[in-house]
Amino acid sequence: MTTFREYREDLDRGVTPAHTLPALPSYAVPLQGNRAGFVSRAIAACIDVLLIFLVVLGTVAVIWMVSFIVQPLNAQSDALNLQQRVPRVAVMILYGYGLNVLYWTVFWATSGRTVGNLVMGLRVVNRKGEHPSWVGAFTRAVFCTVFPIGLAWSIVSGANRSVQDVVLRTSVIYDWVVGIPGLRRSPTWSDTPAGPDVTIGSRDTTPLQTAAEQGEAT
Repeated sequence: MTTFREYREDLDRGVTPAHTLPALPSYAVPLQGNRAGFVSRAIAACIDVLLIFLVVLGTVAVIWMVSFIVQPLNAQSDALNLQQRVPRVAVMILYGYGLNVLYWTVFWATSGRTVGNLVMGLRVVNRKGEHPSWVGAFTRAVFCTVFPIGLAWSIVSGANRSVQDVVLRTSVIYDWVVGIPGLRRSPTWSDTPAGPDVTIGSRDTTPLQTAAEQGEAT
């Protein structure tokens, strides 16, 4: 599916897109390509963490059910035996952290979007404006997993960047997927008049520079 950024790049190269107008709500057009702020990113992260939590709970449930097949309950079984049928809490926490790192790494390295990012219309990009490499995605995933409070820096950062973004030279931008039926059609990026920064929540956007300018600025 074509993204709005890819749509603009096609126009700049003189390529005629398959559709002439992006299917975006009118309020979303000015935000495209801008760095997302704390609220949008926090909601996306919560969605991702919730998905991982549900997977961990599902894993525990499967292990618990399989344990009764491998070792059926009998008269000698006691409460301690029942507790031993599921992994220890510390093990499941480590499993959840590892699963979270794997999840973020794969999605960021392949598309720059996790499920939470897709829901909130966000995309992770490197200093060149592309999705991170596998090494970059893995490093960012580990950093975000072990130091989630780093996201709070985007509240006070004038460029809406977290600690991870500053250190790894990445950005999280608004980049809604276009072509979704039923949404109000909006003018192309070139037809959108330049105006003041648009704010959603708490300092939610700062215009994202071009790839070359962004690399110099960071």
